[in-house]
Amino acid sequence: MEITVWAYQITPGSDETLYFALSEEACRTAALEQREELKRHDPDCKDLPAMALYEYVVRSMSAAEIIAVLNGEISPIDACAVSRRLIGLVVD
Repeated sequence: MEITVWAYQITPGSDETLYFALSEEACRTAALEQREELKRHDPDCKDLPAMALYEYVVRSMSAAEIIAVLNGEISPIDACAVSRRLIGLVVD
């Protein structure tokens, strides 16, 4: 079974940590809220780089893939992602 989820870069310019949501709108809203919070807490964040917004298609993992994830051998997204497509950038 495949499903579609959306993600944005928690750290602008880096795909190391992503935030996932059930809809593009929820994902974009969460990214904008994070950007506002960063700017509120750090006045030097005025020129915050854009955050990439992705559409992921993911599938169920096999037992072997789940074990590899649990043992830290592979990340969950690497184990289950079928595709990833850049759909936009989140900026203010």
